[in-house]
Amino acid sequence: MNAPEMLSRLRTPQADGLVLQLKTLTPLYTGGIGQLGDQVHPSNLLGGIRQMSCLVARTLGDDGFERAVWGNAGTGQAKAEAKQVALRWETAGLEAVKLPEIVKLPKATGGDSRWYFNSAFEGQLGLQISRRGIADAHWQLLTLGLAIQLRHGSFGAKDQFGLGVLALAEGTRRFAVPLDTGSDLPKVVPATPGQLNLLRHAFGRLRFRIAPGQRPILNRSTALNLALATRATLRNALRARPDASGTEQARLTVLRHQMLGKLNQFGSAVNVSAAYATESGVEVRLAVALKPEVAAERSEVMKAFAAAAVNIDAMIERIGYRVDGKIDWEFGGAHLSTRAAWLNKLAGV
Repeated sequence: MNAPEMLSRLRTPQADGLVLQLKTLTPLYTGGIGQLGDQVHPSNLLGGIRQMSCLVARTLGDDGFERAVWGNAGTGQAKAEAKQVALRWETAGLEAVKLPEIVKLPKATGGDSRWYFNSAFEGQLGLQISRRGIADAHWQLLTLGLAIQLRHGSFGAKDQFGLGVLALAEGTRRFAVPLDTGSDLPKVVPATPGQLNLLRHAFGRLRFRIAPGQRPILNRSTALNLALATRATLRNALRARPDASGTEQARLTVLRHQMLGKLNQFGSAVNVSAAYATESGVEVRLAVALKPEVAAERSEVMKAFAAAAVNIDAMIERIGYRVDGKIDWEFGGAHLSTRAAWLNKLAGV
């Protein structure tokens, strides 16, 4: 077989694979060397899909999914195994866009925080997933995870950049198959650090309305301002009151860093998307991984975040917007006995 024939076969999706046409709701950013964002890196996108699909599998108690679908690098006496899924992204429909170089926000402790951006991509893109020996049940979990990521999460670099919200392009049919909600499910595998499931996650949406007498334009700078103001307010919600004891201030400092990140110590467990337009207005998405091992602290985080929305107005009125209601949350911890039904709801099936 010559090289052109081999390439042709590699680019042809299998009959039982999946081909999707997607569009960006916020620019797509995948970092790269120097974090320049000058190209789309497929490995970054593949890693996000792997993470979400494994979260779905752990939620259902399927502890064999990750190895069977995504393989393993080999540890100890275990031999390395190849992944059984291949992804190809068609990026010809994307165009590079320039992001605001600096976005400034006032700090609760005084002064400004500065967020730096460079370039990203907007437009349409294709996703081809080839299925190579994946069992039907595992293929169902993989596609459910992809559907949940499209409806509630993001793709590419996360944390402070808040980009990569994708949606199905017009005319693209739903592709995920709902789980059977009547069958018995395996017991949930207890969550361990770095191996959480979706029962330890919450997904939210926060909507904005135009402030009276204002006529703002939802450009890239405004979209990032709304997102970063939301993120900063959530961070401030985990600050101790000035009259709190030293012990309480220290505890909340650790909790705040665990949830919102600290340089060279914690990655952020809270992802806030850039704002984007919907049929009813403007909104941002929130995806929260509840890292604390103590249930009371997980509850404390959710209560603090739920009450924080009203405080965002002070940071966004200067750009012509106000918060439109409370954050609408989907919290996994409320669905232990209805796991399959909740996952179907998240996936929109």
